[in-house]
Amino acid sequence: MKNNCLIIWDWDNTLADTRPAVKAGLQDVADFYGLPAITDGDVLNVMTSHRGLFWQKNFGENVPQAIEYYVKSYRTHSNLVKLFPDTKRALDYVKAKHIPQIVLSNKHEGALLEEVEQQGVASYFARIQGTTGPLGKPDKAFTAPILDQFKPKEVILIGDGISDMMMARNMGARSILVHQPDRTLPHEFACETLTSVCQIIDVVLNNEAE
Repeated sequence: MKNNCLIIWDWDNTLADTRPAVKAGLQDVADFYGLPAITDGDVLNVMTSHRGLFWQKNFGENVPQAIEYYVKSYRTHSNLVKLFPDTKRALDYVKAKHIPQIVLSNKHEGALLEEVEQQGVASYFARIQGTTGPLGKPDKAFTAPILDQFKPKEVILIGDGISDMMMARNMGARSILVHQPDRTLPHEFACETLTSVCQIIDVVLNNEAE
């Protein structure tokens, strides 16, 4: 089972606490375009919905240009990004089981690669995939290259947002919701910490082995 399993991690608010950097980058966008101050709701929408309501409501046809400005601004706040206290422990846990793990994020791929490298965890992942255009989670086509490369029989996807949980559903994966108090989001398992995620992964693997 383990050799046929694939672990897919979301990045923002799953492995890394990026909310302060996201909010700072969005505030730069708001200041540049003359928008109201960024709210926690704006941050949540941007982090959990690819090119979602925040972008569509404020920029319409100019979404690509606004996102380009945001990506550049966000990178100037990379010092605000921190791994969660148990991130490396969770990655080590999966690594010890010899299960390939990847990052799948709606973050711009260039910024994602830089960030994962800066946090010193790039070597844990067999693939790091972000967005380069409108295609992203939860579109099943976004995961097609991953499934073609690894051909897993079982996929476990861990994330914090609706796009993650819908992505899991669309690709027939097991889903674990983490760092998300809103348990009304569709999910199979839910927990508060990455340490608890490891316990759930263990249960799933053991059940599949029986």
